[in-house]
Amino acid sequence: MEEKVDALVLRSIDYKDNDKILTLFTLQNGKVTAAAKGVKKAGARLKFAAQPFCFAEYVLAKKGERRTVISAANTDGFYALREDIEKFYAACAVCEVCDALLFEGIVNEELFLYAVNALKNMCGGDAAEELVRFLIGALRLSGYMLSLEACADCGGILEGRVYFDVAGGCFYCAECAKGAGTGENTYNFLRKCSDLSYLPEKIDKAAESRALKLLKVYFRDKTDTELRSLDEYIRLLGSES
Repeated sequence: MEEKVDALVLRSIDYKDNDKILTLFTLQNGKVTAAAKGVKKAGARLKFAAQPFCFAEYVLAKKGERRTVISAANTDGFYALREDIEKFYAACAVCEVCDALLFEGIVNEELFLYAVNALKNMCGGDAAEELVRFLIGALRLSGYMLSLEACADCGGILEGRVYFDVAGGCFYCAECAKGAGTGENTYNFLRKCSDLSYLPEKIDKAAESRALKLLKVYFRDKTDTELRSLDEYIRLLGSES
């Protein structure tokens, strides 16, 4: 039996001498695994279809629970993300997040579109901001929404020193302090990436990496998953300063 799917390559591992095993995030069938045969050979016709974050229309041959890629039509290879080391790791983090949140065969159209749009926007935009936006959205879809409106205890405006409670995903003012302290620059950047009102003058360059560190800790707490690509991306951002 053959099936045609729109899919994003989340991960690939070498198999035998010339093959790869792909983890695909498909729009129609969720996360699936498929063999890509001969793609490690020089000049292989389907080499592009086994590349990181390739977005293509795949035709898969299915026999029982096994799938094999038999053809693919490229939709977007997001080549710009492979030409910039920082954007490459930001894109890898998007795929790693999807891989961690998805269960085999469970359809999640909204997360699929989030991921594709994030990769597209990273090509010509601020990769850090797009990654923060994606992480916030992906966590929300998984039931781990951040509460950014006001202090979770007194309902007051959050300014100056604020506190983040990992367990509840909530922020607190200095008087109601609960959790770990963080700056209002990080808080305002998270609001910006959530399409909430924010104070531009309170955001500095360091807010990007601090927001990503906060989200990394929150993601690990909720999913028990270490995002190694995100760790490397944060390290690269830090080396700029």
